[in-house]
Amino acid sequence: MECLSIVTLVAARDFVDTERSMEIIWQFMNQESKFKGTKHPSSRTAAAISAWAFLLSNINRWSIDHKKWKGLIPFLLKKLEENDEHVNAASIEALAIIFENGSLEKFSNQAEEYENTKNMKDDIMKHVKRACNGTKQDASKILEDDYNKTTSLTLCGTRLTFSTWSQLKQISYIRRFLGYGFTKHMMENENLRNIFNFVPATKTSGVELYKPEFEKVVVRVFLPDVRRETCSKRMNMSPSSLVSKGRTKLMNKYRSLAEDTKAGHYIADEDLD
Repeated sequence: MECLSIVTLVAARDFVDTERSMEIIWQFMNQESKFKGTKHPSSRTAAAISAWAFLLSNINRWSIDHKKWKGLIPFLLKKLEENDEHVNAASIEALAIIFENGSLEKFSNQAEEYENTKNMKDDIMKHVKRACNGTKQDASKILEDDYNKTTSLTLCGTRLTFSTWSQLKQISYIRRFLGYGFTKHMMENENLRNIFNFVPATKTSGVELYKPEFEKVVVRVFLPDVRRETCSKRMNMSPSSLVSKGRTKLMNKYRSLAEDTKAGHYIADEDLD
């Protein structure tokens, strides 16, 4: 049952494929009522109920068929009367997801006996409390509206928060199925990351990179010693070299400025006179 539910989660194209797997599981669960003398071991019954609830947690309420699951709630209430710890836990968990789904009338053939959904839910709660009476832990509390079900999980540095029964069922079911490989699959499996909106935290290398405020490009040209003296004379002493031309131009500029300054003094002196 677990393998069927996990394969369905990964490979189902739409809710029709998911519902088909749910029908297979339901047929197994319902064999006891259809065939007298058929009695499944409690471990298998609990596994079947848990797998069915897991698939239910993956579809929305609008996609649920109105006729296929009419016997579900009566079946779960009957299983609670058997007082088996594992079956009870799976049954109450399934009821919690059904309650959260909000379409109780789709899961019971007795819905017409109640005036409204609230009365139906209250009656189901009475059956659950009566079945849980005297047990070590009253699991019926999780069905109450004010029950705080928010749970957080830190995985590889990322904190995940779950606030619905459907989310809690999905993470706990997959985690139990994968065992020690859960963390690795969450890091590497894109399907799982999409289901839980999980983004692994990235680790920095610890090396800080700085952007330089000033950059300078330097080109060095190697000149052999034999040619260095000749090149130096050509660049600095030749009248036609760029250095000589630049020096001449600069000196002419200084001379022109000096003459303008001197002329200014002469004009100023003449005005004063």
